[in-house]
Amino acid sequence: MSVKLEKNQTGIAGEFYVAGELSRFGYNVTITFGNTKSVDLLIQKDNVVFAIQVKAIQATKSICWNIDKTKVFPNHYYVLVNLHVDHPERKPEFFVLTGNEVISLFKDTPKAGGKRAYLDYKHLLGLSVYKDRWEIFGRPSEII
Repeated sequence: MSVKLEKNQTGIAGEFYVAGELSRFGYNVTITFGNTKSVDLLIQKDNVVFAIQVKAIQATKSICWNIDKTKVFPNHYYVLVNLHVDHPERKPEFFVLTGNEVISLFKDTPKAGGKRAYLDYKHLLGLSVYKDRWEIFGRPSEII
C-alpha cells in the first residue's frame, strides 16, 4: 500500500510519533500548536524543560530534511524523523541532535542565499551516533 502524505500531515505525524516515543520513556510531553512556532514539543524531567523542534520526512526514499537556518537555536533540540510510509511494516526512525549539531551538519541550499539548508538522510544514517539518541535528555529515574 503506497501512501502520499500532505506536507502538514507529515509534520503532524512526526510530532506525534516523537511525543509518543518520549512519553513511552516517562517524560512529561506538551505539544505546542500554531503555524509560526519554533518549538513543536516541550518535555519536562526533574524540573528541567527541553524545547524540541521536529522535522519529518515521509518515505524511505526521501532525500533530505530541509530547514530554515534563521530558525535554528543552539539551546533547542531537534528530532529528525523518517516516517517510512512507503514501508508500513517499518517503524519510524528518529535522530536526535542539538541546535549546534544542526548548524554544523546541515548544508546550505545553493539557491536560497544561505537561509535554507538541508541534511541528507543517507549521510545522517551513516552517522549512527544520532539515531535514537534519547539519552541526550537524561532518563527519568523510574525507567530501568
